[in-house]
Amino acid sequence: MIDQHDEHTIYCRTLGHEIPFSYCRKPGQDLFCRKIRDCWLNRFDITSFINEHFSKEQIEQALSPPKQKITSLMELVAQAQRRTAGN
Repeated sequence: MIDQHDEHTIYCRTLGHEIPFSYCRKPGQDLFCRKIRDCWLNRFDITSFINEHFSKEQIEQALSPPKQKITSLMELVAQAQRRTAGN
C-alpha cells in the first residue's frame, strides 16, 4: 500500500513545519520530494518504499537536480507568450 506511512509526520527543513509523509510522497505533483530519502531514512526503509512504488524513470526524474531559477523563469515567460498569442 502506497499510503501505509501517510499518518507519520516529520519536521520539514524546506517548509519549516511538521508535515505528513503523504505530502513528501506527492507534494503537489505525481513525484515524491527529492529530499525524501534524507528526511525519512531513519524512520523506515524509504529506499525500498520508493523502489516498490515508483518506476526507475520516476525515481530518476524526482531525484534529478532542480532547474536553475533562470531556466524556470524563461519557461514561464515562453508559456505566457504562447497563451497571449493564442488569444
